[in-house]
Amino acid sequence: MASQDRQRSSSSSSSNDYSKYGITDEPKRTTRTALGKTKTFARLPQREWLFLAVSFINIVTALGLTVFSFVHVLENEPESADFSFILLLLVNSVFTIFYIIHGVLRERKYELYAFMAAIVVVALYCILEYFAFNTSGQTTVKLVRVIVVIVMAPPNIVLAYLVSRGFGYLEFRIVGANEYLQRLYREADIFSCLLKFHLQTACSVVVLVLEDGTDISTLETVTLAVGIPFSFFWCLFGWVTLRRELKHCVIIFAVTGFVNPAYYMYKVIKKYIDLQNDEDSDDADDTIVYSLIGAVNLGLLVWLMLMIELIFVYRNFGKGLRERINSLHGRKVPNEKSRLLRTDSKSPDPLPSA
Repeated sequence: MASQDRQRSSSSSSSNDYSKYGITDEPKRTTRTALGKTKTFARLPQREWLFLAVSFINIVTALGLTVFSFVHVLENEPESADFSFILLLLVNSVFTIFYIIHGVLRERKYELYAFMAAIVVVALYCILEYFAFNTSGQTTVKLVRVIVVIVMAPPNIVLAYLVSRGFGYLEFRIVGANEYLQRLYREADIFSCLLKFHLQTACSVVVLVLEDGTDISTLETVTLAVGIPFSFFWCLFGWVTLRRELKHCVIIFAVTGFVNPAYYMYKVIKKYIDLQNDEDSDDADDTIVYSLIGAVNLGLLVWLMLMIELIFVYRNFGKGLRERINSLHGRKVPNEKSRLLRTDSKSPDPLPSA
């Protein structure tokens, strides 16, 4: 009996052994997660590994210099406006790390574009703060940070662009070769990316509320306690609305979205009034003012793009993208009544298996 089991086991293993044909077992290129189909680190192309390596070297270097400055400010000038500026760099660094990892593993081309935009924004912050806005606060650490940004940012941007141009495999695995669903998938991708970029700009504006460093007023405390959680949950609500195609939630999302631009305008007007009444502002204060204006302008632009894109994704609800993605997760298999299999002019053609 035991010998028969060994023979069956040997026969089974030999029947599954394709090495004699030159076919070897390799790590999976994709895997399924709670967020959807994702690439694995084991099968990333060399170019993407190079991009990840260069990006993390840049971020670690920038974070090291920023943390050093952060500790110095906390020990010597805790009420300085430099505290807000350094915290702003830290916040943006966290978002760039997310864009790198999530953008590569999920092949989110527009998140790599957001990563490139974040690099440009951080570089402008560092360069303008050192050479234009706060010349009296120049230090060796800030100079090193500017040099690192000037030298390492351009290659990183070029690599991010080249990597993004090579994306497409995961999109094909998710929606197949159907061009109609590919267009719907890309528009949903743009909306999802704009949600994250909006959260980044909103956090930047809220951080810039800390005008006096660690000396936080009651109003600033309320703004921090309410502003960041509101922006986070608003973006999360938008993501759930997109993923579940909840048409009745789109109106709620759009109406509550006006809170952000309203706060942006209030903050700029208040800052303008304060500057008119303050004759003792220094270079550090000017840095915060210019950074706030830049963050508000960028935030308004991203918010406007997000609202426009919301119209497009809303029109795409119920046209087959959700059914296709759910079928990959085994939640719902399309049948003869599903839009996914209809062949009329308004619906996509039947899809090949991924």
